[in-house]
Amino acid sequence: MKSLYLPANLRLIRAAMPNFHALNMPIHRASTLTYPSAGSFLKRHERMLDGFSYGLYGTPTGKALEAQIAAIEGGEFSILLPSGLAAVTHPMLALLKQGDHVLLADCVYGPTRDLCTSLLARYGITHTFFPADAATIEPWLTCATKLVVLESPGSYTMEIQDITAIAAQAHRKSSLVLMDNAWGFGLINCFEHGVDIVSTSLSKYASGHSDVCMGACTVRDRKLYEKLKMSFINLGTGVGADDAYLVLRGLQTLPVRLAEHAKRAHQVAKWLTTQAHVAEVYIPSLEGDKQHTRFKRYFSGGNGVISLTLNEMSQSKIERFVDSLEHFQIGASWGGTHSLIALNDISGSRTSVPWNGSAWILRLHIGLEPLDVLLEDLERAFSTLTRE
Repeated sequence: MKSLYLPANLRLIRAAMPNFHALNMPIHRASTLTYPSAGSFLKRHERMLDGFSYGLYGTPTGKALEAQIAAIEGGEFSILLPSGLAAVTHPMLALLKQGDHVLLADCVYGPTRDLCTSLLARYGITHTFFPADAATIEPWLTCATKLVVLESPGSYTMEIQDITAIAAQAHRKSSLVLMDNAWGFGLINCFEHGVDIVSTSLSKYASGHSDVCMGACTVRDRKLYEKLKMSFINLGTGVGADDAYLVLRGLQTLPVRLAEHAKRAHQVAKWLTTQAHVAEVYIPSLEGDKQHTRFKRYFSGGNGVISLTLNEMSQSKIERFVDSLEHFQIGASWGGTHSLIALNDISGSRTSVPWNGSAWILRLHIGLEPLDVLLEDLERAFSTLTRE
């Protein structure tokens, strides 16, 4: 009796299928890919960059997502990675070697900072942090500087570097510029301002539902793309087709969601500026914010992320404030439909210029719940600060 699962039967089943035209890209799950001949198999490495050779290195679903990310970022080539952090750290691992120097904005994501102070330092790669709102990097550039890492707006404190000026200075020293674009995805074309590598967290607004971990590294230069792609392959890095599909689906509503999150955050931020317990509100899209002028120069709009500091200095009271919230859930990241709050002691993570504000930063993500419910939740939490 012939097996029902012979490859020949599978080919017959495929051939008998009618034309099937769906609106959405199908999910192509695969680890092993097959080849029509021994010669084709032996030449499979020729397909690493632009074709398909093994599921880890790309599927049609992943390639479709990479094309969309490249278009949104204004680049030519995108490479998917398992997280937004990997989209920052993998290019650093691919491009830096012993004796090289990397410059980083002092507001970069904490794990990016940790990579430089631990793993890269052990490999003989030195680093310097420059002021988070810098207009120049000239004082810190050296002949060994090979990479400049920006993050605008910065994690928690929302500083924006003068991207165009800094990129021009870096290029004069033959240094590449990488932007961690976790905040600005869909709101800025970094390449127009001289950035060479755009690293984005797709876990946030791109997917939009807090259920995917993924990142993307986007470039315009073909040679740089080839160098990064082959390095990522050598590191054994890839993403699954199911997750790629979820991000593809999320991108269909990205402009609508971004606009709605931004509108709600603007209203909440204006309300927060009137609250007696609030020391400062950080949201560069709001007029009057310290970063607003630079924000208008580089970004086309805002999103749902707000940071604030309180007049209260007691850690126990700040924790009580956070714990008393009912609709704002405590969690990292942002970009989903639910409202979130995260807290961070910023004072120990600035080395170029001491942090002069309140040590405790609270970061809100304004989700899609009714605004009156969120404001009532915050107002109720503020009332806990008056209790001993």
